Amino acid sequence: MLRKSLLCAAVLLTGCDATNSEEDGFRDGLPSKQSVEMRSPSRNNGQALTAFYGEGEQAEYYRATVAAAATFNGGAASVLNLIEDIVRHVPTSIEGDVAVWGPHTGALDAVTWKLTVTRTEANSYTWVLEGKGKNEADSAFVAFLSGTHTASVDANGERVRGFGAGELLIDWDKAQTLPGVSGDDVGTAEIRYARANASAEASVEAEFRQVRDEERPGSRVDADYRFHQEANAGGELDFVIRKNIDTDPLRSALENLSIKSRWEATGAGRSDIKVSGGDLFGEATLSECWDSNFLSAYFIVSVNPALGYGAVSACGNFSTAVYSTL
Repeated sequence: MLRKSLLCAAVLLTGCDATNSEEDGFRDGLPSKQSVEMRSPSRNNGQALTAFYGEGEQAEYYRATVAAAATFNGGAASVLNLIEDIVRHVPTSIEGDVAVWGPHTGALDAVTWKLTVTRTEANSYTWVLEGKGKNEADSAFVAFLSGTHTASVDANGERVRGFGAGELLIDWDKAQTLPGVSGDDVGTAEIRYARANASAEASVEAEFRQVRDEERPGSRVDADYRFHQEANAGGELDFVIRKNIDTDPLRSALENLSIKSRWEATGAGRSDIKVSGGDLFGEATLSECWDSNFLSAYFIVSVNPALGYGAVSACGNFSTAVYSTL
């Protein structure tokens, strides 16, 4: 509902697309979803194989890595798509170092929206997306999406639109206070990113706080992500979540589940998993390696070595376990 309402506002903000260079300067001060994307192991078109888990079948923790990246990318893309949709149109005003899209209220919208982009230095900007009830005073605007961005500059001194370094804050709790906004997204996400262009080295860090637990309705969890990828090479993704993994209702302490995945440009890779803290006595570890077809070639689990298979040589350049330090 939030996205649909904002899209309506974007369409109605003004009539036609803009080509004015001054307007484009402010558009350069905003990130694109490509700049914060966490890429995962892929081969050819990146489509996953379909198989049951086990030796010679698709690796379970390859799938977990792809799923973690997809979860993050989906959340980041949904909000950045909104920004991109809005700034396709002409700003309502430009005064000095400040450009504003809106305020605007669609005919059937309960919320008035406003996007403000402020130039702080030659290539650096701050931006904020706000909303309020359409009949409320301007003092009631709530900022639920904001960030900073320093645009990349190419060899010719030209800005690379959508790429650079910065951070953004998504506050779903504040968004839920706006009239007519539905959905079950809660909590906050703070994301930091750096990527000079579409083919450059990329890094993304994200902290999700008190977001919805997909597996336990009504519960909230904290989760951290770290992603790094060299230009035209493999990458690595750390994912840590703090939640009550133990299903015994008498044991409610939060455990730490961490997954660190590393992969080569071919897609071959390894995941090292650790579960600790909470109601656990000690810690448990698990490792799995997969080949360039994402088929499981090596598996070992500390709590039951009998479940393991394969030789560590199948891990190629990832023969040693490396656990997340988040």
